Amino acid sequence: MGSQLRWPALALAVLVLGACTAPAATPSGTSPAASSVTATPTVAPTVEPTATTLVRTPDPIPTGSPQAPAPSIRVVPQAFAVVTAAPLIEVIGPFRTTSETELRSWVPSFLQELDQYRTGLNESSNRALFESLYAPGPYAELIRQSLRVGASTGPGEQRKFEIGQLTIQHMYAKPWGRVAYIDATLTYTDRITAADGKTSSVPLTQQARFVNQGHGMYKVIDGYDPTLGRWVDGEQPRWSALALEAEAPTQMGWFFQRESYVPGEQYPHAAPPGGRFLVTAFDDAWNNSLDKLDASYAKKEFTTRRFEDLTVRISRFEPATFLGDGIVTAVVNARLVTAAASGPERSTPVTRTLRLYRITRDGLNANWQVVDEQGPNGAWLSGGNLELAEIDQDRG
Repeated sequence: MGSQLRWPALALAVLVLGACTAPAATPSGTSPAASSVTATPTVAPTVEPTATTLVRTPDPIPTGSPQAPAPSIRVVPQAFAVVTAAPLIEVIGPFRTTSETELRSWVPSFLQELDQYRTGLNESSNRALFESLYAPGPYAELIRQSLRVGASTGPGEQRKFEIGQLTIQHMYAKPWGRVAYIDATLTYTDRITAADGKTSSVPLTQQARFVNQGHGMYKVIDGYDPTLGRWVDGEQPRWSALALEAEAPTQMGWFFQRESYVPGEQYPHAAPPGGRFLVTAFDDAWNNSLDKLDASYAKKEFTTRRFEDLTVRISRFEPATFLGDGIVTAVVNARLVTAAASGPERSTPVTRTLRLYRITRDGLNANWQVVDEQGPNGAWLSGGNLELAEIDQDRG
C-alpha cells in the first residue's frame, strides 16, 4: 500500500492512450501466519442464487418495549489459524450478465461524479463523494492528483468526461457464487470546450478493479499500472487480526442481546412462521431455540436472562478474498445469569463456539453474521452447509 512510484510511471496508469490488459488476478487471503498460494482462476458456470439480502439482521423490537441491552464483550487476543483462500471462480452465465449490466449502468454516473468532484476539489461534500468512488490507497491518491491537474481551466473553459467503452477482462466470484470483484478497462475522453466554442478532447483510460457496493453502486479498489505490469495497491490482505478483534464486540453483541430478557417485555424474540426472509439450517435451529426461550419467559419460568463477563477468543479465520471477507470461528465464555420473579439470580458458566460470516465489500467496513454454532455433542447446527450462496447476496 505504501509503494513509492515515480510520477511519470504513475501518470501512465491513469492517462493511457490505449487500453492494456492486466494479467489474471492472483487471489489470496493469507496473512503472515499462512503460506502463500498462487491460484489460477477456474472457469466454471455459476448459477445465480435466489436474491435475498447481504447480511441478515434481527427483526427489530418495537421502540417503547422493555428490551435487554447488548452485553459488554471483551476480546482476549491470541494467535489464531488462518486458512489459505480458495481459488476464485471466473464467472460465466446469467450471474455474469447481471453483474456486467449493473456495472455498465453505473459507469455514466461514475464519470458524472468525477466531473462534480473536480469542479469543487476542496468542498467537503465532494471529498466524501470521491471516497465513495475509490477505496483509500495509492491508486486513489493517483486518481485524485490527476483530477486536480485536469481541473485546471482557462477563462470560460468547460470540461466534461464522456464515456467511451467498458471492456470486462475478468469477473471473479467466490466459491459459492457471489462476485468478488471485476477487472475492467474503461476508456473515456475529457471533452474541453474553450470560451470561443472550439472543442478538443484528451483520451483517457482506467484499467481498474471494481467491487459491488449494493443498490447498483460500485467502487474502485485498485488500478493497473501498465509500466510496472502490476496492480498499484496489490493483493496483500486488507484485513488484520487487530481489525477482527476490534470488530468482534460490536458485531457479536446483537446475537447475545437476542437471547437476553428483562422484565416486562411484550414482544417475542423468535420470528413468527413465515416471518423470516432468510432460512438456513442454522437460522432455523437458532429461531427454534429463541421460540423455546420465549415460551419459558411467557410461563414466567424466568423474568431476567443476561450474559455477564462475556469474553471472545478468535480461533480461526477462513478468508474468501484478500479483501477480508470470510468465516470467523470464535469461542465465547460467559456467565449466564437468570432469575425468576421472586427468586434469586442464578449464574451458570457457558462456553459456545460460533462461526460468523464477515462480509466486507471493499476491504474497509465489515459486518458479521452468525452462520453456525457447535452443539453440545460437537456437531455443527448447520449440518456442515453454511449456505453462503443464500446469505452472501445483495438486494439492489
